[in-house]
Amino acid sequence: MNKKKNFLISCMLVFTMSVTGCAGVPQDLTDEYSNEVYDHMTDPMNEKLKKSYLNFSWDFFKQSSEKPGNIMVSPLSVYTALSMTQNGACGQTKTDMKNTLKAGGISEDELNKGLKEWMNDLNSNVESIDLTVANSIWYRKGFEADEEFLQKNGDYYSASLKSLDFNDKKAPDTINEWVKDATNGTIDKIIDQINDDIMICLINAVYFKGDWKDPFSSNNTYKQVFNSSEKTENIDFMHRRGDMSYLSSDGTEGVLLPYVGEKFALVALLPPEGETPREMINNFSANKIWKLIKNKENKTINLSIPKFESNYEDSLIEELSNMGMKTAFDPNNADFSLMQKSRNKDLCISDVKHKTFIKVDEKGTEASAVTSIGIGATSAPMQIQELTFDRPFVYGIVDLENGLPLFIGIIENPNEN
Repeated sequence: MNKKKNFLISCMLVFTMSVTGCAGVPQDLTDEYSNEVYDHMTDPMNEKLKKSYLNFSWDFFKQSSEKPGNIMVSPLSVYTALSMTQNGACGQTKTDMKNTLKAGGISEDELNKGLKEWMNDLNSNVESIDLTVANSIWYRKGFEADEEFLQKNGDYYSASLKSLDFNDKKAPDTINEWVKDATNGTIDKIIDQINDDIMICLINAVYFKGDWKDPFSSNNTYKQVFNSSEKTENIDFMHRRGDMSYLSSDGTEGVLLPYVGEKFALVALLPPEGETPREMINNFSANKIWKLIKNKENKTINLSIPKFESNYEDSLIEELSNMGMKTAFDPNNADFSLMQKSRNKDLCISDVKHKTFIKVDEKGTEASAVTSIGIGATSAPMQIQELTFDRPFVYGIVDLENGLPLFIGIIENPNEN
């Protein structure tokens, strides 16, 4: 095995989507991935929903990977926040959101019930794993939010529903305290201020903490060269030798590192020599990655992988617009009339803010994500084998039981926080 290969952990995290009964939604979208990769997947999610989720995850990750430097996104968090939001959409806005979420052939019942069951499954206790998915909807005091819209998100997404005086200077602090609590203090803020045009704020938070099934010894952590795209430097690498799940296909090599309980795992893939993570992403599909995982072999591996900690923040307007959701951001054409009793078409998405955090060390992994969607009044302007991981790489966390990714990111430089 080559000692120096670019490292790609390919994994995605996606989660939920829900739909209300509005006309004009396409019934079928082309399935990008074959059935064979889903043979090992089990309930609670049905096959159509799993495919939709994976299609969205990879599309979203590819869009996000066009940004430079270290990145990490949580498709799970974004998918959940968008699914709650499109419950209040209608007409072309809903159609575009469903197409973006790759869920045109899924009924409202299948979506809501399937995603609720998966959320319950993710939130259930697993030995030495702390995983929670939390949702909340905050709406301006005096704004007449539609009761059915609120109830649906409360029932299916266990969203806490709160009326809040957005004019109060302490309102952002109230929301940020909820975020901090939901992410166990790893993300302490998602909102800096609440503009006068914002009527509703929908938030999802995901928190994950898991110990390795086979932990690394701190005695085997020492400095080693990491070759980033810009420079070469010595950083802390963890080392372990033993039997591991080895992944290989067409010059790509990798390893699967399970957490305690083996329901979740870190998946790492090394692209062929000379190929960057972003080049590999463009040449890969979710189907190809899951085939790699499905065809894993047990081998003795001398593993070297860097310790790292990373924070990421982005506005997702560009990515989601490129994925087909432009109408939702257009104050002249957006239709979120199902969010308010009046049924007026005077709301649009003002912004989609996304923050993530990850820490990988000898004991395990801690990761979190928050997605905030601001719904604003359109009368105001819109805010637009020998595996050595010593080069830029992509990383992720996978729900092995359901065959679904949870987090994905890129590390260009482990020393950049």
